[in-house]
Amino acid sequence: MSLCPEVLPLSAMRPVASARVLYADTDKMGIVYHATYLRYLELARVELLRAAGLAYARMEDAGFGLPLTDVAVHYESPARYDDAMTIHAAVVRATKVRVSFQYRVTAVRSGDASGASFDVLRAQTDHCCVRTADGRPTRMPDDVWHLLCGQVVDVAGDRV
Repeated sequence: MSLCPEVLPLSAMRPVASARVLYADTDKMGIVYHATYLRYLELARVELLRAAGLAYARMEDAGFGLPLTDVAVHYESPARYDDAMTIHAAVVRATKVRVSFQYRVTAVRSGDASGASFDVLRAQTDHCCVRTADGRPTRMPDDVWHLLCGQVVDVAGDRV
């Protein structure tokens, strides 16, 4: 049984980032160390926001942040050194104070001539808006909230 919530199907998400697995990201078993995937999820989240017109650095410059408050990951199959991963992401919930993202990571084995991809993981991260000056929760700036609301998708991949 997985503690990860039901995640949108791959067809409802956008491929927002890609990365080739570095040797430094693998463990003694030759697979990506489980916590390393959180960096790949961050990469996807930042790129999803950037593609929507919000550079995360701009939000921080304005005095706001979106720290992680919860993460759930279900690992399907491990990625290995030199595999080519694609990280798919979507905004699934946005309130004035909180936002939730879902992800699916797929990969193609290094040297696999067929190019067939496999599922690596599915995940969800939850974040709350804080003032960077004191770390206190606060309402998102209206422009950020409206932008995030415009990115929320449903199970069919339609914006809601």
